[in-house]
Amino acid sequence: MKNYQHILFLLFSFFFSASLHSIFAQGGYAGAFLRMGIGARSEAMGRAYTAVVGSPESAYFNPAAVTAMQEREVDLSLRVLPLDRRFAYVGYSSAIKPKAKKTTKPGARTPEGGLALTWIHASTTNIDGRDGDGRKFDSFSNYENAVNFSFGLKFSEKISAGITARAIWNSFPGIGTDGAGMASRSVGVDAGALINPVKNVWFGAVMKNIASKYNWNSDKLYERGTSTKDEFPKVWRLGVATRQLSDKLFVAADLEGSKKYDPRLMIGAEYKIMGDALLRAGIRDGNPTFGAAYFFIVQGLEAGLHYAFVSQPEEIDVEHVFSWSFGF
Repeated sequence: MKNYQHILFLLFSFFFSASLHSIFAQGGYAGAFLRMGIGARSEAMGRAYTAVVGSPESAYFNPAAVTAMQEREVDLSLRVLPLDRRFAYVGYSSAIKPKAKKTTKPGARTPEGGLALTWIHASTTNIDGRDGDGRKFDSFSNYENAVNFSFGLKFSEKISAGITARAIWNSFPGIGTDGAGMASRSVGVDAGALINPVKNVWFGAVMKNIASKYNWNSDKLYERGTSTKDEFPKVWRLGVATRQLSDKLFVAADLEGSKKYDPRLMIGAEYKIMGDALLRAGIRDGNPTFGAAYFFIVQGLEAGLHYAFVSQPEEIDVEHVFSWSFGF
């Protein structure tokens, strides 16, 4: 056990040193709303979530994590952002544990897994439309939506893998002179793996945004329209999470990278201050995050209220994220 603790210490040290070389920027690449995080727990923990298991939120970051579900769970999250922006998330996850058939050989392992379905919505309203002289002539809006279906299987008690299939819609309604709009649809895939070598230790890896892109065509807006393709940056993530240090303390670290930007570090922790209350904190791109959660029973359901305070790089204001979870 001490060897595992030593390995974990080295991994966390590596993740921390790697952050010194990050420029902490993603640029204006397509699909930015998919890189904003989703629920309050992951936001409070700095999005260090590649090796965190057990919820729809986990499945979004790593589809293999859905294999650790013990019950059905529903997550709801909402945040109000500066500059008339909105962000919402709804998720559902469930374990898959088929009963062994009578014909199954003694000692044979019955396949287990999990699935998750999530919806992400981002919108910006009251976007000023101005002419060449800077005079405002109208207001516009933009809406982005993504539906994700995640499925994972356990290949053994220690190794799991999963995949997420994603459908994405992006629209700018009514931006043409005759009310015409622009819209693009896309599909994409995430693939992930999860290793649980010993109790309370997890390693995760995932590749995100495979084959995702927006194809734009302005024929409906202009007499001579143009076509443009915006590819989503493919993102890889490596993560480690553990509860080895203390039963009350959960610690996680992620390293994220892409060809479009340098590697970035995420670190997060969760501490149980009493039976039903948790405190959370993290660091993402050098920016601190904080949060808390409280769990209770309502109408026979295990419910949780989650909050995150997030400071963003180059943002004019902080973010307040609220989430609700229900287990049944």
